[in-house]
Amino acid sequence: MRKIIIGVLAVAVIIGITMFFFNKKEKNNTTSSGAKTERTHHLNIPEGGIESVMEANSQKIIEGTDGSIIVFIGDISRKKVDITVKRDDKILDERIISEHDKMTFNYDGTSYTLEVVNLKKPLLGVGKAEITIQ
Repeated sequence: MRKIIIGVLAVAVIIGITMFFFNKKEKNNTTSSGAKTERTHHLNIPEGGIESVMEANSQKIIEGTDGSIIVFIGDISRKKVDITVKRDDKILDERIISEHDKMTFNYDGTSYTLEVVNLKKPLLGVGKAEITIQ
């Protein structure tokens, strides 16, 4: 009887030690892999970027993984355009930019560039701005 009790205790100790080291190793793996796969949010923009022709006083919504941004095109003159980039009620950037000029804004730590490629302002009618976002 004594040999059976000693045998059961020995098996229990071995199982306990194995479980202790297995759980410790599993915790270390989750913390190290969790640090490697830190996830950041981004805008849903294809590799080549977004190209768009927008009229004066219009807006474009760009969806992201943690909310969307709105690009407002204000007044357009022959050489400059008023652009505002907003997220919720917060203005990320607001500028009057010339043709072929760029502005940058951040979305959860990721930087994006908006470039004014071409401006068209007819004598009569609504002006148009061709923009790219990358």
